[in-house]
Amino acid sequence: MNSLREVWGNRFGKYVMELQRYLQYVFTGHLAIVLLFSIGAAGYAYSEWLKDVPAELPAAWLIALLLAASTFIATPVTLLKPADAVYLLPLEKELPTYTGRALNWTFFSKLPLPIIVFIVALPMLSAYEIGSKQVFGLLLLLIIAAMWVSVRTEFLFRKANEGQGVWQDRFIRFVLSTLLFYAVLSQQWIILVIIAIAYALYGSLWMKKAAVKPFPYTHFIELEQNRMMGFYRFANYFTEVPHLKGSISKRSWLGLFMPDAHVERTDAQSFLLRRTFIRTDESFWLWLRLTVLSILGVVFIPFPIVAFVFIGALAFASAIQTLQTLRGGDEFRMDLLFPNTEETRPKEIFRLTERVQWLQAGFVLLAGLFMHGLSVTPFIMGAVVLIISEATIRLTTNKEEE
Repeated sequence: MNSLREVWGNRFGKYVMELQRYLQYVFTGHLAIVLLFSIGAAGYAYSEWLKDVPAELPAAWLIALLLAASTFIATPVTLLKPADAVYLLPLEKELPTYTGRALNWTFFSKLPLPIIVFIVALPMLSAYEIGSKQVFGLLLLLIIAAMWVSVRTEFLFRKANEGQGVWQDRFIRFVLSTLLFYAVLSQQWIILVIIAIAYALYGSLWMKKAAVKPFPYTHFIELEQNRMMGFYRFANYFTEVPHLKGSISKRSWLGLFMPDAHVERTDAQSFLLRRTFIRTDESFWLWLRLTVLSILGVVFIPFPIVAFVFIGALAFASAIQTLQTLRGGDEFRMDLLFPNTEETRPKEIFRLTERVQWLQAGFVLLAGLFMHGLSVTPFIMGAVVLIISEATIRLTTNKEEE
């Protein structure tokens, strides 16, 4: 049997290939455009806000909370498989070698998020004249240290408690991290030392408790399976994932949009596509999330031009994703049992996508009226969603026909 060091190396190589296999479909095409416009809009809004920051805002506390929020969730990436509960038992003495490499990867994979938050927060700290270069350097080191400790503490807590009560541990680390970062930003060095010692003692406590507990294979295997299924569900929005079986929900509360069928009057394709969209979790929740993001953009983005760009990018993503979802599917579809020609399906997909995008435009319009009152701006927002959606649907349809 191979050593656990070799086992980790082989699994990690396959894991990276699996990520590359699906991420090449995720970060291309329409999502890249959405990200580009969203980041640009957010950056512009942030820079405009920094020109006249509110004096009463507790900037140090806010940044400390954001940094703590980016470090306290540290789910370990173990790459364990169901068979490991049996086949790794003879090598259990070598298990720390395996888990050590797993925790190192977890640390480096989660470190970019707090670093990005730190970089984004620097202009805000400068605007409020908080800290200096030395303070920022110390803060960066503490962010790295907090991430390293969080990864190992969460792993030890899960090992000691077989995964039970993990959010209690996360809450404690969130509070400690918030106080730690605030102490640095406010340059309260005595409090900083006290919190750092408390953090170290907390980690040591779980190290001692975990040392006398057997390794809970079942918990970490289930955790790894759930983590990978979450990634596959995300990737399934952009390409077909064979590991994932789509989930269906009845959603009877949307019965208004799913009237009963009548043999003589109901169009089979329209009837089935409407139910496919509403009852398929991936397509419905993706459209709903993008619509909610558009509404939040209208409500919270103070600059209309930036809001136009943001909701336009989301309308583009929503329209093209709905088209792709409705066009996909298994080799067998229920509409093949109905006496309809195949040519009617593309037209109904086109119509249904138009209708759900009109509904999205209506929600955006209502949010705009709520924020800006009866003015031109809300109607421009609704028009942006309609125009971008129509252009996306028609251009995509023409491309498919060619």
